Amino acid sequence: MVIKESFKSYLLKESTGRGKLIASGVEGERHVKKYIEPHLNSNNFTHTLAVEHEDLPVGSQVKLKKVENINGKFHVHAEDQTGNEHVLPVSKFFKPGEAPKNKGHDYESKFVDRMKAHNIMPSHLSGAGSTAGTDFAVENKKKKTFHPGTVNGNLLNGETKDGVTAAMGQLTIHWNKKKGWHVGDKARSNRPLYAQQIEKSGVLKHMNKHFKDPENVEVTASGRAKTVEIKHPNLDPAHAYLQDHHVHVLQVGGYGTYSVGKKDETEHGLPNISGKGIWRIREKQRGNKFARTVAFHPDGKNGLNKSHVDLDKDEDLFAFKKSLGHKD
Repeated sequence: MVIKESFKSYLLKESTGRGKLIASGVEGERHVKKYIEPHLNSNNFTHTLAVEHEDLPVGSQVKLKKVENINGKFHVHAEDQTGNEHVLPVSKFFKPGEAPKNKGHDYESKFVDRMKAHNIMPSHLSGAGSTAGTDFAVENKKKKTFHPGTVNGNLLNGETKDGVTAAMGQLTIHWNKKKGWHVGDKARSNRPLYAQQIEKSGVLKHMNKHFKDPENVEVTASGRAKTVEIKHPNLDPAHAYLQDHHVHVLQVGGYGTYSVGKKDETEHGLPNISGKGIWRIREKQRGNKFARTVAFHPDGKNGLNKSHVDLDKDEDLFAFKKSLGHKD
């Protein structure tokens, strides 16, 4: 029987040249020494997933923590971009340096360059141009008022998302005998509005009803608790998370430009995000059944309603510049 690989997997493989790592035998040992061990405990995301693994899609990037031999095959303990840990066979990865660029980072970089080229974002600022650590800055020349998290008064904070697959909210909940599943004080302090949304959404109630014994839960083949998904009728949790990060303007590739907060600080008439969402509750670290990452996403491609303004379009960008007091 001939097994055909997916077109997406084929494209990734074609763009990488040398292909995937090998997990066993003499060649597997060579690959571990050459392609795995030099990258252990790196602060960078060094390896890219070539094959889907549980809830990690193809193209996911990870940091490597440890390598071990399990039943004759080399596996790595890896941390994904949301901070969750996984144990994966080495054969599920492309050779480092061979994977294509991170699509989300590429979109962010191009959008930042576009903002600078049109002088909407000051050219001396980096991608994370504000003290809030957001992706881009917007200079509002008509205003000189202070905005939380900005470098100086007339800069607004902007965040980019390449489509709706990236999380628009994330926080860790914990379990103990006294409180059950709950939001910790530190998480509540760091993300007060998002924490409030989690508590009012029914997520904790659901977890305490169906997972009141965290150690006795259904697990995947790797031993991790299965991901729990709960639908949400709106995008209020994402909006709350963005406010916690002092974001004023959100740019979503393919969907357009949105305001964040009760007031559109650009005064251009940007809409708030709207649509339907989904909570994804995952085991934070393999083997620790008492902590879960609660992530929030728009519910698929139709989960986010498109904005009538899109700064990826020249006509909308020029109108936006005018609203901000910039000259063409």
